[in-house]
Formats: sequence, structure tokens, C-alpha cells
Amino acid sequence: MKIEPRRRTVRSAHCVLIALLAGWMVWPVSAQQGRTGTTPPKRQRINTIIQALEEGKVADGSVKVSIDMEHDFPYDMPALKKRFAEIAANRKPNGQLEKTPIVRMPTRAEQTTWMIEHVLDAGALAITYPLMETKAQVQKALSTMRITQKRGSKYPNPPGFRGAGLWTTDAQFPDLPLWGGKIGPDEYMDRADLWPLNPNGELFAVIMVETPEGIKNINDILTVPGIGAIVVGTNDLSIALGIGRATRADTELPPETMEGILTVMRAATAKGVHWGISVSGTKETGEQMIKLGSRYPLGSY
Repeated sequence: MKIEPRRRTVRSAHCVLIALLAGWMVWPVSAQQGRTGTTPPKRQRINTIIQALEEGKVADGSVKVSIDMEHDFPYDMPALKKRFAEIAANRKPNGQLEKTPIVRMPTRAEQTTWMIEHVLDAGALAITYPLMETKAQVQKALSTMRITQKRGSKYPNPPGFRGAGLWTTDAQFPDLPLWGGKIGPDEYMDRADLWPLNPNGELFAVIMVETPEGIKNINDILTVPGIGAIVVGTNDLSIALGIGRATRADTELPPETMEGILTVMRAATAKGVHWGISVSGTKETGEQMIKLGSRYPLGSY
């Protein structure tokens, strides 16, 4: 499939950005290397999404599974915990999860702060935030995922304000199936932080931009540290632009939608942030995105 947006500037961006991406695609690994140029030994990753990205792979359906509380899965904490336990039961021979669940919140982060804490306290490793439009919204979402950092932390921002009720005494060892069962407060607090902001972190945040306002503010949004990936919601963006939905049967994405994707791609590439699109259009569309450097599709390309 050949994607041909109207304006020549959009077409030429493909070639320019492929060259830019050549140096960026190794960023997640090289950013964690020591000054000697060697990667220090690390504990086995819990989060398979992070591991795939650190290895330069596409974090597709082979390493993650979606729990969509925005559209398909109701906000039901007992049901979510049951689903976490089912996913946690499927492990590789080395004990690592087969796939990491990523929970899409029901609505914008400023309306669901209490829900985010509930989901994290149930042991979530990855969260997707839909319909994000401003830097303030993104900062609140990421701050909600972080426990307040100790004085002198290497990674003070965005400041965390997640409640630590589950982790206040050494006597409390909650059973978190995705984390491997019983985990002590000190170990949890050491690892329950945002990656790639904190290289040891196991929490992954996905910011979805799905409106013209979100596209317009993308450079400002990307100044917030701690974003794991930026995803363009192609269907909602097309609807918000007044074009109508972009279906899987479409032979190509609408030009205006494609321009929005390229705007996000340019900004994310400049900041070294992984990016992708939600799955709309054909398989060829997804393959085109991978050629342009996408490593985080919301679904499977």
C-alpha cells in the first residue's frame, strides 16, 4: 500500500524521518549503558513490554495483552484482579510473564486519579491514558503513578503523589500475582516507578493523543518525563477531524490523519520517545508505520 498525503511536505517527511530514526531506535538500550560502554547486570524484567523495547523490538501482541476499561472491560476491581491472576499463571520456563497486561483507563487522568491508584495497588504494570490533550493532564497521570521520591533522588520529576497505604510497614506483603506473588514494600517501592525515566522501573505509561488539540500540544506534552510511549488514536482522531471513522477496510489513512501521525512522529523522535498508532486501516498501514520507526502499536501490526 502506498500512503500519499496531499502535501509534499508530508511525503518528504517520510524520508527525512527514516534517517533521523536510525540513531534513535537504539536509544532505550544505549541510554542505560554505563560510562564504560557496557550494560550493567540487571534483574530479570517483570514487564515484558519494557524488555521488548530495551531490546529494540516492536512491543506488539506477542509481549502484551490489552484490558480495555474504556470500552470493553467495566471498571470492576474484583474482575480486574481475577484477570491479573489468570495472566500471571501463564509464565515462561524462567518464571517471567508470557505477556504483560496493559490497562486502558476509562477516561482522562484528571477524572480517574482514584481509579489509577486502585489499579496500581492491584499490581498493574502498564497503563494507557486515552484522550490526552495537555501537558497538565499528562503530568497528573504520571505523578499519580509515582510514589513520592526520597530526597536526593536522581529522578525527582514529575513529582509523585501516589498513596503508599499498602507499603507503610514491613509487616505488609501484599500478594501481587503479576509481580510474582508476595513482594515486600522496599522491593516494590524500588521497582514500582516509571520506565524509561527510572531505568530500574517496571511501570509503563502510554499517552494517547486522539484529537486536534492533543496533536497541537504534542511538543509541550512530551516535555513531561516518564512517558513510555505516545500513541495516536487514528480512529478517534479521524472522527474528531470531522472525517468519520477510519476502518480496517480502508486502503489508506485519510491525509489529515496521516499528517497528525507524522506530527507526533517528528516530536516523539526528537525527544527519544517510543510512538505508534492504534490499529486502523490495513496491515500494510501498520507495516508502513514500522518502517517509519514505530515500536509501540496499541494493538498488533
